[in-house]
Amino acid sequence: MHVYDYNFLSNSVTEGVFLYNNNIPPYDGGVFHQSPLLLCLFSFITSIAPSAIPLLYTTLDLTIAYALSAITFIKQQQPTPKLKIEETYISPNTVAALYLFNPFSILSCASQSTLLFTNLSIVMATLSALKGNVKPSMFWAALAAYLSFYPAMLLPALLLLLSNQKAMAIGSFMGWIAVLFGASRLFVGSWDFIGSTYGTIIFLTDLTPNVGVFWYFFIELFDQFRSFFMVVFQFHAFIFTLPVCIKFSHQPLFVITVLCGIMAIFKSYPSVSDATLYLALISTHSEIFQYCRQKFLIFNLFVYASVLSPIFWHLWIYAGSGNANFFYAITLVYNFGQVFLLIECVYATLRREFDIEHPEAIGKPVVQK
Repeated sequence: MHVYDYNFLSNSVTEGVFLYNNNIPPYDGGVFHQSPLLLCLFSFITSIAPSAIPLLYTTLDLTIAYALSAITFIKQQQPTPKLKIEETYISPNTVAALYLFNPFSILSCASQSTLLFTNLSIVMATLSALKGNVKPSMFWAALAAYLSFYPAMLLPALLLLLSNQKAMAIGSFMGWIAVLFGASRLFVGSWDFIGSTYGTIIFLTDLTPNVGVFWYFFIELFDQFRSFFMVVFQFHAFIFTLPVCIKFSHQPLFVITVLCGIMAIFKSYPSVSDATLYLALISTHSEIFQYCRQKFLIFNLFVYASVLSPIFWHLWIYAGSGNANFFYAITLVYNFGQVFLLIECVYATLRREFDIEHPEAIGKPVVQK
């Protein structure tokens, strides 16, 4: 399962908890890369009631599903331009069900991925921002960025939702970040966790194979070029934020959806837990589904990658009849499916906007002159 999720609890968190409970600095050995507050949480739970961990993850999943349904309800109540043809919207409960019964969601919950905490923080930040609650929204946004680094790119999108309170929101975000880091320093007793958590993410010190594109590239890369390409890869993950926010400034929720998809593709250590979030957020935009042209192909790409990934992993690691190219090839298919899905969603949104502005063009191809 480690191939699917870099944050698999039984490997990463359990080892960190063991080191901490035995008075061994958990960040000295280079084997534990989770945030100190997660270490604090799981250290407390395992010492009191270890059997409660599955219940914790079930609660996380149900809370995320509830938040997604609430986001969908609020979105559908907001006044938006309508097409002059009938549109079908899926119910908030259906959005929650699509998340809960997504095989990726089930896998994430069963594997006890710590990314569920990040996903919860993102949806709660979005829900709070939709309701206009600045401080709760910025707390959850700061917590998401603290846990996984990359969700910091969602801050501009959240500011679009809090358009009249931007200054207050930025100040609140920075304040919560300071509180979280200060609490981490008090808990661990040093700042060593910064290098072990964010340093590992930024500088890719662990090249364990995963469903992303970083590990194979940097295994093959000469050391003298590593620093340059590391900057390029990390910059590439964030470069989409500003253009997407500018183009879809009137649709902040769609901006968050697209950026979550970009994170799932281009972050250092992606997993299927990342995909569960943006796939669920896409379902909140049911009005664009009729404009997606390649739904069957995208669905098959995800199924193809999901079925063959564990098979190719087994052939490479256990059977010894394959090599790294086997597994990397199927991860490229998986990421191609994600990229194709995001392209389709952006196209569908733009085409719907065009049809709203030009109702005479509904159902007709757009020809550039």
